[in-house]
Amino acid sequence: MDQNDKTFNWYTETMKFQTMREAHEWVYSGSYNEIGKIYDGLITQDDKIAYALVFELTRRKTLVDHPADIFCDVVYGENTLTYRVWVTNN
Repeated sequence: MDQNDKTFNWYTETMKFQTMREAHEWVYSGSYNEIGKIYDGLITQDDKIAYALVFELTRRKTLVDHPADIFCDVVYGENTLTYRVWVTNN
C-alpha cells in the first residue's frame, strides 16, 4: 500500500506535548493500538509523538512478532515539519 494512495486511512493528531514522557504515555495509552487496525498511519506535527509511536510499533513487532512493516517520513512545509508514521501488513 502506498502512503499516497487515496484508500490510505490517516489519523491526524493535532496535540503537542512538552515532554517525551507525555507523548509516550499518550501513544501507549491507545493510539498505537489503532495504527494498523483502524488507521493505516498517523500524521502529526509533534516529533515526540512520532518518535514514541515508532518506538511502540517496533516494540510490538519485536515482542509479539507482529507482521507489520513500519515506515516513517518527514514532510517539509513552509515553516512546518509534518511527521508521518504508517504500517503495512505482510
